[in-house]
Amino acid sequence: MAGFALPGKMGQGGNYVLKDVAYGFELLQQLNKMRTKKLFTDTILSIDQEEFTCHKNILSASSPYFHAMFTNDLRENRDLKVDIDDISPWTFKRIIDYVYTGKLEISTDNAQEMLAAGCRFQYPAIVDACCKFLQSELHPSNCLGIHFFAQLHSCTELDDNAYKYALENFALLVQYDEFLELSIEKLMRFVSSDLIEVRNEETVYNAALRWIKFDLDERRLHILQLLEQVRLPVININNLRNMEHEPLIQRCEGCLALVQEAQVKHETIHDRYGRRRRSMQDTQFHPRPSTIAKEVIVVVGGLNGFVTRTVEMFDPQKDTWTSLPDLPKPVTWFSVSAVVNCIIVAGGIIDGRIISGVWKFDTSGREWHEISHLCQPRAKHSSAVLHDRLYVFGGVTLTSNYEVVDQGRIECFDPAKNVWFAVGQSHFPRTVSKIVPFGNLLVEVGGLQGEAKVNTMECYEGSLENSSIKALQEHFILPEAIQYAQIVVLNGVFYIMWEDSKKVITLDPEKRTFQRLPDMNYVHKNSGATVLRDKIYVIGGVTDNLRSGATDSHTSRFVECFDPETKTWSVEKPLQEAREFHGCVTVNM
Repeated sequence: MAGFALPGKMGQGGNYVLKDVAYGFELLQQLNKMRTKKLFTDTILSIDQEEFTCHKNILSASSPYFHAMFTNDLRENRDLKVDIDDISPWTFKRIIDYVYTGKLEISTDNAQEMLAAGCRFQYPAIVDACCKFLQSELHPSNCLGIHFFAQLHSCTELDDNAYKYALENFALLVQYDEFLELSIEKLMRFVSSDLIEVRNEETVYNAALRWIKFDLDERRLHILQLLEQVRLPVININNLRNMEHEPLIQRCEGCLALVQEAQVKHETIHDRYGRRRRSMQDTQFHPRPSTIAKEVIVVVGGLNGFVTRTVEMFDPQKDTWTSLPDLPKPVTWFSVSAVVNCIIVAGGIIDGRIISGVWKFDTSGREWHEISHLCQPRAKHSSAVLHDRLYVFGGVTLTSNYEVVDQGRIECFDPAKNVWFAVGQSHFPRTVSKIVPFGNLLVEVGGLQGEAKVNTMECYEGSLENSSIKALQEHFILPEAIQYAQIVVLNGVFYIMWEDSKKVITLDPEKRTFQRLPDMNYVHKNSGATVLRDKIYVIGGVTDNLRSGATDSHTSRFVECFDPETKTWSVEKPLQEAREFHGCVTVNM
């Protein structure tokens, strides 16, 4: 008979190697069928009158626990029936099903039971899967319970992650029942920690009081112990004075002394405006890091196929975006600036109507408030801050006949008086331009004059003594006209970005020289830009993306950062929500 060739995988020596990837799965299927039919089974595991017929060798191969049970000279190895205690038949059935199928469904209803069973019967894959599931389910209402449960079962990674989550969400978890059930020892670990995330120390004080009052008779004796862990001198002076009227503190001489001493210390570490002095090394306390204001980026509103009211904050220390309270109204084409560490949203369009409304975001209380309106409705304008006063330029407004016309009036807002007033006139008003402060100047770039793109950077001179502002004849001329512009000032140099072409240049105003920088990674049309920690961030906007060989424009979540030292762009943590025409500022929070 003539020989013939067979296609296949050849091993060493020219032999054909058969490797059936489905073999193990099919073998398990057959073994499970034999178990259900009680073929060749040699042990019965009994739990609360419910029996599970199994194969010793299969159980022994799947787990060191069963291997020890059936190989050592134990009664379980000699007896046909083995009693298993301290586990429900429902849970044990799923363990046996896993042994014979390799599958286990984990849910919020069974995750803790399955993890405990996985630990007891030594199935590390079950333990690992349950830990991952529980970590994905972490919430302020359950993180403490998961933390202590993980500790109980020596699940180190889940324990660490749940504890870290509890620290980061302390201000929220104190509202839930798990917090009220803490022992004094466990509560002390939290309130004494520098790492709990709270916006102010009042949160810690109120949490301690809430815990005590939940079981007043048993817990009132811990009031002094807990109050000693509250950084009292950094609490608002009015709140410190109100503490003296709290019955629990009034009845404790030690507590009353702490509060009165804190009032004295408060005066030494705060200026006359209630702001903390920078130097606090000599005091006998230190504020928690989370209560110390730090530079963050705040992105406000915009468009994403619809008007979005959402507000996001980027914390560079954590490299995370988190949500802040939404804008009070669904407004577009507004201006956003940071004034005395508050965020001012001025003007815009709501439901097709140009408005004069203005809202202020208080960064300490994290609340929006409506404040004095603009002198006239205005949209598609720009704003900037000079000498702690807010100036609004350009845009469009409505005439008495409800015609939309370019707005040439310059308005100023005095935050100390909560008043808007006209301070000047633009000779060549623009729409959708960008303005930045530079020394005693406000410099405007980009946008449109009428329907024309321009290549000039207009300069306006302000005054430290009063709110007056005047247009200067002198201006800078760019190498080419720009409409979709972003501009920031860093270390006395202008950084100008063409949003629609990725192009970036610098302008040294003293030398009047331009320098081309590396292009951005993405187009960022209608984006936001700001400076944080001596780096430039360009955020969101409409970008171009290649999909299936075609160019596609869409609103993006992209964030890019430019490092002037290395002259490189890097892609950073993206926004939570894609957006364009949004506001973007740096503040301390």
